[in-house]
Amino acid sequence: MQRTGLLIVPGLIAVALFLGLNTFNSPGNNPDTPSAAANLDFNAYSEGINTILYDVDGKINYTLQAQRQVHYNDDTTELQKPFIRLFQEGDSRWNIVADSGRISSSETASNTRVDKIELVGDVQVYSLDDFGNRTLISSEFLTLNPESEILETDLAVSVVTKALEQSSIGMLANLKTDEITFLREIKGRYEQATQ
Repeated sequence: MQRTGLLIVPGLIAVALFLGLNTFNSPGNNPDTPSAAANLDFNAYSEGINTILYDVDGKINYTLQAQRQVHYNDDTTELQKPFIRLFQEGDSRWNIVADSGRISSSETASNTRVDKIELVGDVQVYSLDDFGNRTLISSEFLTLNPESEILETDLAVSVVTKALEQSSIGMLANLKTDEITFLREIKGRYEQATQ
């Protein structure tokens, strides 16, 4: 009987260990399985980002800074306090700040990836010309295509320069060519520059 007990006890321990390890490694309990990873909404998080994006010629196209960035599995990115600098001919030309932002990407028919940045909350777009004159565009929501430097909004927007104050509901602006199209309910005031 003693000999049988010596064989049964190690056998029971081996069976218990096998069942315990098998249960621990089952697909429902393993955090590395795809089903557990699919439950995560995001795949990257960073604070204090500073990103430089280049054009096809290797020149700086734009820079993006933010206090915080969360990149989600659906290929969108949320930004807190974004600051964007658009470059033209190697010089910083337009600066954009907002309370928050969202980057989303889509592919065109020619399989080219296009980024769109939606900026929300106290959005300000400003620039200084060669003579030090400031242009300020402000709204609560703007969409930016950083490649084409096109700004769009359907909300109230105002543009202020040294001699001009313009407001409207909706706007389309091409920052490369400095062309702004106001859409509706347009109001403005122009002041002749004095010498």
